[in-house]
Amino acid sequence: MAEVVERPKPVTAREVARRVLAHENAVIGIALAALIGVLGVISRGSTVTASNMANIVLQSSIRGVAAVGQAFCILTANFDLSVSGVGVMAMMLGSAMMTTEWTNILGYPVSPFMAIPVMLVVAAAWGLLSGTLVSRLALPSLIVTFGVWQIGYGVAFYITGGQAVMELPRSFAIYGSLPAAPIIFFSVAAVAYFVLMHTSFGRRVYATGGNPVSAYLSGINVKNVQRSVFIISALCAGLAGVLMTSRGMAGSTEALRGIELDSIASVVIGGVSLFGGRGNMIGVVLGALIIGVINNAMGVMHMGHAGRYIVKGAVIVGAVAADILRRRGR
Repeated sequence: MAEVVERPKPVTAREVARRVLAHENAVIGIALAALIGVLGVISRGSTVTASNMANIVLQSSIRGVAAVGQAFCILTANFDLSVSGVGVMAMMLGSAMMTTEWTNILGYPVSPFMAIPVMLVVAAAWGLLSGTLVSRLALPSLIVTFGVWQIGYGVAFYITGGQAVMELPRSFAIYGSLPAAPIIFFSVAAVAYFVLMHTSFGRRVYATGGNPVSAYLSGINVKNVQRSVFIISALCAGLAGVLMTSRGMAGSTEALRGIELDSIASVVIGGVSLFGGRGNMIGVVLGALIIGVINNAMGVMHMGHAGRYIVKGAVIVGAVAADILRRRGR
């Protein structure tokens, strides 16, 4: 008796669209494309020129690196408000080591190959401090990192007296320019994606954020995970400081103002739950690009400070509201 073989049903365009939209990052990607299109029309094409799009990617790379680290904290239901303080401290420290001006703290300039590791290690040390206070003493992450944020700015002012530091080595300029900065950003995001999705540490991060009590009962050292994510966040903040210093070829205490809110907004817009345990790094990258597009458009259209604060505040509130609605709909 001949077997009856069913023919596979043809895949329709509607089925393909349904599968695409079912992906957790599809809506974010569509929102990014729509935002670029709408702003292009409003600005009469000024925001969608090749040079401006390249500038958006460059700007997004610096804030995106910080957002990658912020995502680790938020995945464990914590926040890191110290991003700008740690980044500025690393920026001023590195600048004061490399400059040929009187602000040099060593008495002689060192190469970027010596300054950059110092910047990253010192930044990570601040993360260790925050993570220890949060994990070991059970202090609220908002309070701890707010304090570290202020301390970081204080140290930055102490290093250079609040003066901008210039006259940096020309070889340092490559890190904050195209294509190096985007390559660094996407590489960091790719490594973070691999860690979260394909390692035991990543599984522990999600478990800690999803339910720390259950994670503890299942044998996960919740305190070590919490401490580790703050070190990662601070390390990324330090790297953002390196990129920003390289881009402007100067150290300034004002350079990273607002990056802590931009990083949080990027993470939440990217679909990472503020309550922890849900989200992925692809969404964070898309969220960082969305924030970059918004920031760039407000600059291109010469929007005043009042309008910029209103727009960015509305975006953050909207992202938080969307996250809460997603949780209620689960």
